[in-house]
Amino acid sequence: MNVFLAGDSTMSYYPVERYPRTGWGQVFQEYFNDDVMVINDGASGRSTRTFIDEERLDKIDGQLRAGDYLFIQFGHNDAKANSERYTEPQTTYKQNLTKFVEVAWKRQANPILLTPVQRRNFYADGTVLDSHDQYAIAIRELAEELDVPLLDITRSSTELLEKIGDEKSKKLFMWIEPNQYEYYPDGEKDNTHFSREGAKEIAKLVIEAIKQQQLPLCHYLKKTWDKQQLPTFSVNSPDIPSKQFDITEFGAIGNGIFDNTEVIKKTIDACVKAGGGKVIVPAGIWLTGSIQLQSKINFHVKSGALVRFTDNFNDYPLIVSSFEGKETVRCQSPIDGEGLEDIAITGKGIFDGAGHQWRPIKKWKMTGLQWKELITSGGVIDEQAQIWWPTENAKNGARIVDELEKRSNIKIDNFLPVRDYLRPNLVSIRKCTRVLLDGPTFQNSPAWNIHPWLCEHVKIKNIKVRNPWYAQNGDGLDLESCRYAIVSKCEFDVGDDAICIKSGKDEVGRKLAVPSQDILIEKCTVFNGHGGFVIGSEMSGDVRNIQIKDCVFSGTDKGVRIKTARGRGGIIESIVIQNIKMHDISKEAIIIQMYYESEQVGDAQPFTEKTPIIRNIWLEKINCYAAKVAIVLKGLPESPITAITCKEMSLTSQEGITCLYTSSLRLESFEGNIAHDPLIQLDNCDHIQIRKFRNKNKVKTLVKLTGKNTELIDFSGLLDTEQLVEIGREVDVNQIVGSNK
Repeated sequence: MNVFLAGDSTMSYYPVERYPRTGWGQVFQEYFNDDVMVINDGASGRSTRTFIDEERLDKIDGQLRAGDYLFIQFGHNDAKANSERYTEPQTTYKQNLTKFVEVAWKRQANPILLTPVQRRNFYADGTVLDSHDQYAIAIRELAEELDVPLLDITRSSTELLEKIGDEKSKKLFMWIEPNQYEYYPDGEKDNTHFSREGAKEIAKLVIEAIKQQQLPLCHYLKKTWDKQQLPTFSVNSPDIPSKQFDITEFGAIGNGIFDNTEVIKKTIDACVKAGGGKVIVPAGIWLTGSIQLQSKINFHVKSGALVRFTDNFNDYPLIVSSFEGKETVRCQSPIDGEGLEDIAITGKGIFDGAGHQWRPIKKWKMTGLQWKELITSGGVIDEQAQIWWPTENAKNGARIVDELEKRSNIKIDNFLPVRDYLRPNLVSIRKCTRVLLDGPTFQNSPAWNIHPWLCEHVKIKNIKVRNPWYAQNGDGLDLESCRYAIVSKCEFDVGDDAICIKSGKDEVGRKLAVPSQDILIEKCTVFNGHGGFVIGSEMSGDVRNIQIKDCVFSGTDKGVRIKTARGRGGIIESIVIQNIKMHDISKEAIIIQMYYESEQVGDAQPFTEKTPIIRNIWLEKINCYAAKVAIVLKGLPESPITAITCKEMSLTSQEGITCLYTSSLRLESFEGNIAHDPLIQLDNCDHIQIRKFRNKNKVKTLVKLTGKNTELIDFSGLLDTEQLVEIGREVDVNQIVGSNK
């Protein structure tokens, strides 16, 4: 089948020398399987009038065959008054579009009308000027008059632009600096034509519109996603002068008693005044309050240096920071920086955040003797005698903060009575560019350990992150709404998720709309944590283009953990996970779920902006010895987990693979040592392919199929097919391809 594209420059093809300019039709083929050929006849500068006059429609007419599709999108150039391209919306424009439709009908092909893509033209209030109003109206009317499918890209592209905003939307268009590309020596500020990234976003809008219209073309969309589609990227290092400033030259004393807060600040200020450089902390125990990073500073802790942050809560002023997916009032972090460029923290020393003085502790995480020693050491316990708090104010903090956040005209000082509750992250780096963490140990954090937020070009390597396993909110690394990051050769032993990707929570995250994307995690080791590698559950601003490879997880609760829930919204997509070795996983080796903090999925709910999406996940060469559960994939009935590839896996576990509301799963070359049956359980799943599946232990049931929506299941390539397949009464056996039905 052929899909012909007839339209203007927003659709058309551009040669490689004009990169990054790209028409959306140029990338459209990527979304279809091999049964579809996209023929892009879009032409720059053409209106419906000039496209017809130049006999371009005649060319398409000669190629169309029965069953083909003709996509028709004009308007940009038809609106150009006082030119030969101009057409009047309600007369000549409609008449010309009708000719396109009639050509398709004559050939028994399928015409599809598309409204134009909106231009990037913002009002001061953040809304977008409708530059195609009369032409979009005319197409909508014509589609209804002719009973032709309509893809309203004007509306969807307007929503996309308003979602990401004026400044961030520039990356979708040809906004480039002088001399950035050879073809554009003077740069470009073009609000009509797309960059490669923008073309993909518009093509996605077209695909989503096809799905919403439930056109037969849906059957030809790619059901799987290939890791080769992950884009490449580079990460820039900070540019910091080589001048050195030793804190002892400014009066620092490393005896663990002297308060070096002002001395360290004085050293940093002197370094900044000199144009930047390396602030050196030599061997010793250095007591200090919060360290405020500055641009062009490398804060270097030498081997033998222990930076011990004070446990006096009053040394950490209240500021507006970020925690758990939203901007909120917190105590200033022991290591803090915002709006900076070119910063680094290096060396082989240790940063200790005095977190044991801040964190609550749950009784069930302690032995009896530990709990007894804890409650006799000071602090208070809650009314149920299950949680220890360092102070009464900390214990009452959650209730008081909830009350404060409901009030209007709230000020930072209103939070002073609950300062003890507002635990800071050990390292908080916000809105920074070109960040390097190389070498130190970060330990004993009050809340999360390392938290880059809204940062670009982040390099984190050779660091160690340590928290006791019972540390409340004791995450290792949380990269949130960051772009262009590499995490390499790091070790984590923590009390919550170890390596975590986030992008804001619920409405706040959706409104901010800054995804975490273009991130590489490699050669890292996790010894303890709730999850070795984690995405979510705060992911409302989207997470995409993430690769993790060559890592070891030993002793974590879960290995790979991707989590979200109804209400989050946002998309997790284009994730590649390769060559991961796991050992002693107490729960799931791999879990991807959309019901975080809820045990019941329930009935389908309306699909809205609050509905999360997970798609395009590639897992390859995963080796796990000793997990409780091999794989869990649990989507929502209104939003199944889609396009998952599991390839070349070897998993030893008590329980096997469970999938609920999962679509387009490919399970290939799986070596299992699973104790209990069923090895694979599919409930309300579709488009499932199972190839080369072996299990060491013989069990009664290999595959169990349930759910009235289970269809298109193919396990014809299974090994050991003498094992039984159990099919629920509600499942249509005609939808199953395999043995022993």
